[in-house]
Amino acid sequence: MPSDAAPKARWTYFLERATAFDPSRVWSFATQIAKEQGKWAPRTFVDMLIWAAFHDTGYIDYYESDFALLSRKERKTFMTGLLQHHLADALNDPQDVLLFENKIAFNRLFALYLKREWIDLEEVDADQFRAFAERYPAIIAKVPVSREGKGVFRYVTADVDDWAQFRADLLDRGQRLIEEPIAQHPYLSDYCAGTVNTTRVSTFFDGESVHVLMAAQKFGRGAVSDQFTWGGFFTMLDDEGRSVGPGHTGKHKSRYDTHPDSGASITEFRVPLWGEVLTLIDEAARVVPTVPYVGWDVAVGPNGPVLIEGNWTPGLYETRVSATGIRTGSRARHQPAIVASRR
Repeated sequence: MPSDAAPKARWTYFLERATAFDPSRVWSFATQIAKEQGKWAPRTFVDMLIWAAFHDTGYIDYYESDFALLSRKERKTFMTGLLQHHLADALNDPQDVLLFENKIAFNRLFALYLKREWIDLEEVDADQFRAFAERYPAIIAKVPVSREGKGVFRYVTADVDDWAQFRADLLDRGQRLIEEPIAQHPYLSDYCAGTVNTTRVSTFFDGESVHVLMAAQKFGRGAVSDQFTWGGFFTMLDDEGRSVGPGHTGKHKSRYDTHPDSGASITEFRVPLWGEVLTLIDEAARVVPTVPYVGWDVAVGPNGPVLIEGNWTPGLYETRVSATGIRTGSRARHQPAIVASRR
């Protein structure tokens, strides 16, 4: 089977991997796989090298997608980090992606779909900040450029005594984007009320149609974000917005048939107002046609979905057979983007 990545992308990747090749790191992955999955480490080590060199599969991809447990045919159904980054680089304009990287620029551009109030702290004084913040029991502060939920913070407004000092402290920490907290749909609150549980939908806009390439539901554990760095986990979704299996964190055997805190069923989960989610995504995906390959984060509120952000490198969400038993990945659904990247 020919590679789905362009020859230039594969060659560049090969040179980068060869330059950065660290046998001890690969061996550590191989021994970890041997320990967790009952495989022979030397054979796994060699297999990892072969799939890195000839099948666009990084060592972390090999480990996190449980390639040691999959046949060659099954492996070829999974997306990999190299292929995803190739699609992002080949399809998305390198200048226009900055509109997605900066959350303030994104909020301005996609204001119609946010459906919540926000301010740029550098554009208001302390009194204006206070007037905005005191309308809500809590506010969300964000670093404009950050990833994986690491630049997101939640503050209780009743705890603030000196708004001028608080504003200055936030600016010193780079937290200049202030947003109204999102109220989520009661169905989602039943899973985890303390965190906004978001839906990630990756799309490709071909100039006429918006193709849904992958969908996953993320669940939080009460923190300000549902990202893995905050203890979150996810389940893959089918074309109807329904869970296709148990949730997991991406780690070995991290299986969740039910939410570990609320007990709500993960395997029976279905995104509320799914049709409205798809409509919102279809409209948003057409706003910047020069960035056609995007991973969108959406929260479903009581009255409909709201857009949180768009990621021009959508994030690699795949099932893991040791956690879920599912042995098929999402590469087939990515074919519209893969074909377009070859042009």
